[in-house]
Amino acid sequence: MVFGFYSGHLLLSIVCHMASMHKKKYRPNLSEIVYYEIKQMILSGELPQGHRIILDEMAERLNLSITPVREGLNKLAQEDLVHMSPRTFYRVMQFDKKAISDIYDLRELLETYALRSSGDSLSQFPVAYFRDLCCKSLEEEDCKKFIQIDIEFHKRIVALSSNLKLPKMFNSIYNAIRILSIPSARLQGRIAKSQAEHIAILDAIETNEVEHAVSALSFHIKRTKHLYLKSFDSQQEMLTVAPAEEA
Repeated sequence: MVFGFYSGHLLLSIVCHMASMHKKKYRPNLSEIVYYEIKQMILSGELPQGHRIILDEMAERLNLSITPVREGLNKLAQEDLVHMSPRTFYRVMQFDKKAISDIYDLRELLETYALRSSGDSLSQFPVAYFRDLCCKSLEEEDCKKFIQIDIEFHKRIVALSSNLKLPKMFNSIYNAIRILSIPSARLQGRIAKSQAEHIAILDAIETNEVEHAVSALSFHIKRTKHLYLKSFDSQQEMLTVAPAEEA
């Protein structure tokens, strides 16, 4: 079976990554490959929130039969990344205002707790590494790179905690955080302001001022939430006005 050039290249990367995770030779089946590829499409924003995934079209896009595509999508549905329809299509998860607010609130609780429970591990945080990444990101204004840095930065904060249950709790909202980070990063001027907020957190961590770091982190997440919800409300107003104008 021959895959398209772009799809085949990505699929090969996925296979190599999955094989490297096993000491013995590992051959992922087609449904696993579909699962990883479509998941990447969703988390990268290539398939945006609410996007309708039609089985026939996705199967043709991946140059596969419908069966492994359906199986891969069913697995994504178990992670709440897509919702199944009684018909032959799926829809990428879409967040309403309440869900967005809840995710940011939970994120703030988990990450600030991670800082407060970091203990001696706080001094091991790679401040210089992230400061350098933040500065470079400010120069480049690259949305994709910014999201990668942002995700890595916040995951490293969670990893500081001595609570072994915390990473699992954070992972339960990780997919949602990834998806929400895309439109958030695209807000005008947000990359520069967000990186400045990251640097304020780093300054407090570097001097081992836990409560100052917590305060800076809390402000950063609250600010991101506020701006995202403001943008969300504006988009909803535009959607409401458009049908009225057409009528």
